[in-house]
Amino acid sequence: MSDAFDWDEIDNSWKSAKAPVAKEEKKDFEEVPDGSYSCVVERAEFRKSKSGNPYLSMALVVDSGPHEGRWMFKRNMLRTEENLSYLKKDLAVCGVAVPDKLSDLKLESLLDLSVKATKKTKDDFENIYIDRLISEAKGDTKKPVTQEYNDDDIPF
Repeated sequence: MSDAFDWDEIDNSWKSAKAPVAKEEKKDFEEVPDGSYSCVVERAEFRKSKSGNPYLSMALVVDSGPHEGRWMFKRNMLRTEENLSYLKKDLAVCGVAVPDKLSDLKLESLLDLSVKATKKTKDDFENIYIDRLISEAKGDTKKPVTQEYNDDDIPF
């Protein structure tokens, strides 16, 4: 030990110093496992990805079962004709009129819709598919819709 230090003072400070508490890494939400869920469309908005690509973002909230209250995020990219055809299909399934121009789409027409949605994960990619409309916006008379899509309609 070196005499250049006042070890008594340092040792006393050492004893009284609090050790930092290791922070647990928390996720803001727990992911919903793959499967089919009854959901309500909580939010719909046009956004841009980090790389600048436009997309329609829909936040779906599971409204029944063991995962009730959890969120899923559906994204429809707006880059290619194939992307846009998937969006047209989703709008039709939701009973939303497909406008002549996408810029004329009334996003509020998607809000509060009750839909059956399926989450599928392949490798590191998560996809959310809207299978069918369960009912119009909350408060409306429930109108069951029987049109469903099967796995052959899903691109992977």
